[in-house]
Amino acid sequence: MLKLVLDTNILVSASIHRGNEFELLKQARIGKVPIFLSHQILNEYLDVIARRKFDFSISQRKEAFKQLLSTVRLVMPDQRVDIVETDPADNRILECALCAKADLIVSGDSHLLSLKEFKGMKIVSSREALRAMDL
Repeated sequence: MLKLVLDTNILVSASIHRGNEFELLKQARIGKVPIFLSHQILNEYLDVIARRKFDFSISQRKEAFKQLLSTVRLVMPDQRVDIVETDPADNRILECALCAKADLIVSGDSHLLSLKEFKGMKIVSSREALRAMDL
């Protein structure tokens, strides 16, 4: 079974649309794939969905967060990395993946996608992740 780490933009997309990103979370909910996140990623997710442009009410944000927490596995990264210099926050995704020993890092972020791989873990789009899962 593939182990995944999802970037914040994938999580936000899953909360807004019922596309590939939503399908990844759905597969995690039914036990087909484990998704690993860290507290740093969850905090960034909460910050992003609170932005006015997404128009989530407080109760919608709480519900989205509760659903996410019930779906993912939390890890506490113990190694720091400094690979992505142009957007240091992206390094938190890599740290989480390292800690989780993930197979795939799923992202829509150009900084991460341009790396293509990190310590043997492929960095892919949500579509590529679903393809890797044979979905």
